[in-house]
Amino acid sequence: MENNVLMFEPHLALFTEGDDDLVFYKRIAVEAMNALKPTGKLFFEINAAKGEEVVAIMTQAGFQNIELRKDLSGKNRMVRGEK
Repeated sequence: MENNVLMFEPHLALFTEGDDDLVFYKRIAVEAMNALKPTGKLFFEINAAKGEEVVAIMTQAGFQNIELRKDLSGKNRMVRGEK
């Protein structure tokens, strides 16, 4: 993780207690499938190294039309999907 992130973001927002660093993405994806209206969309800002894993989580949760998008620096930074 880059120093500018570590210096200015609270550790609670950056680190999980257990070994599964994607636990919140998994929970949010499942909850969103229950809460969103048909054609509702879920967007995640992601760690650039975790794009494919978040795509897999959203696929497993049942999302469709999933896109992994890059930021202006060319790094994977956002994943979106539709219910």
